[in-house]
Amino acid sequence: MTTSNPERTAGLTSQQAAAQVGGVYDMILIASARARELKSGHAPQVPGRHGACVTAMLEIEQGRVGRDYLLKPTAHEKQQHRRRYDRRG
Repeated sequence: MTTSNPERTAGLTSQQAAAQVGGVYDMILIASARARELKSGHAPQVPGRHGACVTAMLEIEQGRVGRDYLLKPTAHEKQQHRRRYDRRG
């Protein structure tokens, strides 16, 4: 099986995505955060008609989403930050 085939299995994609970010644990954190964004309406960065999880994995595999994504504040963190600073005003 070659990696250039657009119809790859999720297992192969996850192995390549883990290698791209340096490990399975980081891949899971990044993919879960990105999948939540995709489900909330963010545009995918790769073509195809896949579910949110597979799309997130493909984005990691292709280098469009990486380890720096872990530093991005989540929606919950942004909401907490707004609440904290709105009270001080």
